Amino acid sequence: MKQVERVLVIDDDANIIFLTKRLLSSVGIEKQVDIAYNGVEGLAHIREAAAQGRLPQLILLDIRMPEMDGFTFMEELDKLNLNLTDTKIVLLSSSQSPWDREKAAKSSAVAFLHKPLTKETLQSII
Repeated sequence: MKQVERVLVIDDDANIIFLTKRLLSSVGIEKQVDIAYNGVEGLAHIREAAAQGRLPQLILLDIRMPEMDGFTFMEELDKLNLNLTDTKIVLLSSSQSPWDREKAAKSSAVAFLHKPLTKETLQSII
C-alpha cells in the first residue's frame, strides 16, 4: 500500500474522532481526513469519493453507531461493487463481545481493534 493520504473516520463519538485525528496527524496523515458520524453518512461520502476517483485508502470504522452500524455499513459497501483494493478497513470498538469479534473475522476488514487506537497499532496497519 502506498503512503496513506486519504482517510475516512466513521464514528459517532466526537471525543474518539478528536483523538483519532490527532493520532493520524502524529503519524503524518492529516492532508485529507474526512469524518462521518454513522454508516449512512459514511456511504454517502464513499459514493461521492468514488465519483471523484478518490476513494479513501483507510477507513476507521466504529461498529456501534446509531442509524447504521459498522457491520451494516460493510454489507452496504459491498453492494456498491467498488474497487476497494487500495482501501483498508479497520473495525474499531470498545466491545468485548465474542460475537462482534467473530463477525469481524468474517468481514473484509483487515483488523478488529479496541478503542482507543494507539500510535503503534495504527502504524502496524498502515
